[in-house]
Amino acid sequence: MFADRIIEFGMRFKGRLNADLLQGALDYVVYNEESLAFEILCDYIWEYNVPITLEEYNEAVLLIQDIGLDLRESPFSNLLELKK
Repeated sequence: MFADRIIEFGMRFKGRLNADLLQGALDYVVYNEESLAFEILCDYIWEYNVPITLEEYNEAVLLIQDIGLDLRESPFSNLLELKK
């Protein structure tokens, strides 16, 4: 349901996030683990201090809401710190 959006969001970080980490997170989409894929991706973005644009942040927030995750929980709550 959210696979395409998660993959598109993840591909925005190509070149800013280690390729193996990025692919590893996105691989979960193939196994219908979309929310896990997105959570791992956000965790890597935060853990490796990858700066995100306002547009990327807004897309992440929309995905968090649409998937039914909690923006107040880690790693999602930490994304705001990375916004440039």
